[in-house]
Amino acid sequence: MCSTCHESIELQSGTDTAELTSTLPHAMVPAHCASTPASQLKVWQVWQGTHTFWCDGRIMVGPDIGVTFFAALVTTAACMVFWVFVCSTLPLLVFAGSTILYLLTLTFMLLTATVDPGIVPRNMHMEDAEAASNAQATRAVEINGVSVPLKWCHTCRIWRPPRASHCSECNVCVERFDHHCPWMGQCIGRRNYRFFIGFVVSVCSLCIYIASFSLLAFINVMNALKVRLLFERVVQGFQRVPLTGTMLVFPLLILLCVGPLACYHCGLVVENKTTNEEIKGTYSINNPFSRGWRLNCQEACCSQLEASRVHPRSLASEELGASMWRSDGAEALRVAELPVD
Repeated sequence: MCSTCHESIELQSGTDTAELTSTLPHAMVPAHCASTPASQLKVWQVWQGTHTFWCDGRIMVGPDIGVTFFAALVTTAACMVFWVFVCSTLPLLVFAGSTILYLLTLTFMLLTATVDPGIVPRNMHMEDAEAASNAQATRAVEINGVSVPLKWCHTCRIWRPPRASHCSECNVCVERFDHHCPWMGQCIGRRNYRFFIGFVVSVCSLCIYIASFSLLAFINVMNALKVRLLFERVVQGFQRVPLTGTMLVFPLLILLCVGPLACYHCGLVVENKTTNEEIKGTYSINNPFSRGWRLNCQEACCSQLEASRVHPRSLASEELGASMWRSDGAEALRVAELPVD
């Protein structure tokens, strides 16, 4: 085990809360909170990322949440057209099945967009001299016999845990950073990756389901036409039931975009890699985090969800002196010795 992992540059637990409150950087306080006493400001009110908070910090969303609402609107509109114009000609079970897939898709979308992806809190009270010293230093941790370097984040002033990266869109460091998804308006990381996988798979399933039964309904319409040539039957079918034909083509177009993405991420799950690592070729030869495809899949989809390290509704004066601001490499200790399948 690398001895540097035991080093700590966190604030001393005995630091006086009043002192932390008085030294709260003025730039951290938004204009609409300027009249609020510093001792009463909450973490979400002095948040330096680009996230948006609703309901007094109970809900956190990314900077691109408008795109997420648009995606949800398109999904809902497509399903409503399918329910009204296609399911009305098919058995009731078809409607029930599509409803279940639709609810699963929206649930995974909601979880992906609102769950903390694994944000590593900043260390806002580090002195400039110490930050400059850390920027010139090097640290590493040994994981399954492989030396993994720890990177210093100049923005957050922390030593990033292994596999963490700073997202320029959200302006935060995220553990096991995969990518920033504009459609979810959120980073995809350690704590919401499983929900992202569920969303992608459920979207593919919903597209295949809608396209399949739309094709069945469309064939029933074509069989009722008294035309011999297939091309003419297809054209007349689209003229007679244009919305059914649309629900046959539109989901397939979505599937052409999302299907390869689902296959790509399934491959990453099996190899225990992230999109960020795959693009950069970080572990193209020897991946110290891979434990065999069974344990890799279990880790990505079924492992226990770790508690969030950010507490938006807590008082900023209390959180700034808590262990959530630890900036050393101790987070790597939990992955230093991984069992291999």
